[in-house]
Amino acid sequence: MIEKVTEKVLLDILKDLFVRKRTSNLRKVLARVNLSTKRFQEIWEDWWEGETPPKEEVDLILVFQELDKPFLVGIEVEYFRGKRSPYSGLEQVLSYGLFGFDSLVLWHVFAPSLENKFIERYVKPVRELVEGFNLPVVYIATKFFEDGKFEYFHPFSTSFKYSAIDFLSSLERSCINKTNPLLYNDEVRKRKDVLKVILNIPG
Repeated sequence: MIEKVTEKVLLDILKDLFVRKRTSNLRKVLARVNLSTKRFQEIWEDWWEGETPPKEEVDLILVFQELDKPFLVGIEVEYFRGKRSPYSGLEQVLSYGLFGFDSLVLWHVFAPSLENKFIERYVKPVRELVEGFNLPVVYIATKFFEDGKFEYFHPFSTSFKYSAIDFLSSLERSCINKTNPLLYNDEVRKRKDVLKVILNIPG
């Protein structure tokens, strides 16, 4: 049952779902990507002078094709089966920006058995924080069901269950509209180049 899986297992489930139900623009789906590998450090040192970027593991990476260029989305997934900090993952997802992802996503996934009122109490402060400080983060909150469908609580709230394809299409639009401001930094753009090599992404 989805209620009892660990966060790592959930990431594998989501990866497999998105691979099977991918949209036309989705080119690659990766889960639990370790960016602190020896290979990353070696490529960095071969290409660029200076220190390697901070060590990091990214929960999910989606690569969309936008205007003939790869659009890299780094996603921090936090799975809620009960009480925990509503701000879980916020610090982590902001750090993804240092690696040159085009868009940063914080995704709070709630177990389907949790009451909607409980979820809404968690979503509200995160929404106010992200929007109030205009953070460069796409915040998503959903329930995830055994049948591979999603019920949204943010960026909109509805009792309708959305398919994986609908979810990915909505996510892509949101990410295109909220991109990583650190990409204006030359050092961050260099890190993105290394990231694409590590992930075998052309362009």
